[in-house]
Amino acid sequence: MSRGQLRPSAIIFLISLGFWLVFSGQLDALHVGAGVFSAALVAVLARDLAGIGSRLDARGRRVAVFTFSVHWGRFAVYLVWLLGQVIVANLQVALIVLHPRLPISPTVVRFRTHLPGDLGRTTFGNSITLTPGTITLDVEDDQFVVHALTRAGAEQMLTRAMELQVARALGSA
Repeated sequence: MSRGQLRPSAIIFLISLGFWLVFSGQLDALHVGAGVFSAALVAVLARDLAGIGSRLDARGRRVAVFTFSVHWGRFAVYLVWLLGQVIVANLQVALIVLHPRLPISPTVVRFRTHLPGDLGRTTFGNSITLTPGTITLDVEDDQFVVHALTRAGAEQMLTRAMELQVARALGSA
C-alpha cells in the first residue's frame, strides 16, 4: 500500500469500525475483534477508491480528472436532514399501509439531475432509495428513473429538494 493510499484507508477503517461498534452495540472482545477484522478488510478492499477521479499521465503520475470537496459541516447537516426525511417517510408509509383503503398510487417518474459527477449522483440515488416509499430504479448519465408509492411522493422528487441538499452537502451548490 502506497503512502498516498494510507490516509484514505485509515479513514475508511475508522469510519467502518465506528459504524460496527455503534450498530453492534456489543463491546466484548469477540465483537470488537470481529469489527476490527471487518473494518480492516473493508479498508483493504476499498484502497483503490483513492484513484477514482484520476488518471495516469504520460509519465505514469496520477493526475486529478475532477476534484470535489466535502464540507463536513454541511454534510453533517445533510445527514440530519436525510434522517428527518426518512422518519417522515416512514410515518407516511405506515399511515398508508394502516389505512383501510390502502391509498397507494404507484408512480414512476423520470427526470434529469444537475448534480455533477458520480459521487453526487450516487449519493442522490442512494438517498432516494433510503427514503421509504421511493426507490431509484435506474440512473443513466444525468437521467434518473424513480418509483414512488404515491403520486405525492413522485411529485416530491420533482421539487428537487433532495437534489439541492445533496449538492450543498458535496459543495457543488
